[in-house]
Amino acid sequence: MFSSGKKVSRVIRIIIDILNVLLGIAAVVFAVLTFMNTQDNAWMFPIIFIIGGAMNFCTGIKHLMSDRKVNGIILEVAAVVVWIIAYLSY
Repeated sequence: MFSSGKKVSRVIRIIIDILNVLLGIAAVVFAVLTFMNTQDNAWMFPIIFIIGGAMNFCTGIKHLMSDRKVNGIILEVAAVVVWIIAYLSY
């Protein structure tokens, strides 16, 4: 039987997975909309980068909660780099 700490950790990981799927769908939708008319929708590129950074950040948190701490730190750094790219592309 799970202790309450393991239940909470499992629920958080499930929430992060669901959030990652939703962010992935949003990134694909924004990418399709952006590439349909690149000239008029160029302002969406920073949004796509922000969503990608959020996905990296969520996955990094999930890895930090488990035994894969190094992967989590790498993903957190990657998220910050992607957010900097989003800021610079604006």
